[in-house]
Amino acid sequence: MSDLLIRNIKPQLKRKLAERARKHGQSLSAEAQEVMERGLSVSPAPEKLGTFLFSLAEDRYRGDDLLFERNDVVSPPPDFE
Repeated sequence: MSDLLIRNIKPQLKRKLAERARKHGQSLSAEAQEVMERGLSVSPAPEKLGTFLFSLAEDRYRGDDLLFERNDVVSPPPDFE
């Protein structure tokens, strides 16, 4: 196994990591390894939000055939008197 040295860690971050290590009953090094493994194993988010939202819709609702009714007749302005 190889070693990893991380410099200039904020004191709050080190304190949080130490608290997690105590809570889980393991060393600071083991906890840091676990956090890094978990963080790296997460799949990346979809590249674009629109693509992600499109994937949530069922196939029957997908498409570009949405029709919007349009009334080209201009109505007169309202009479406020």
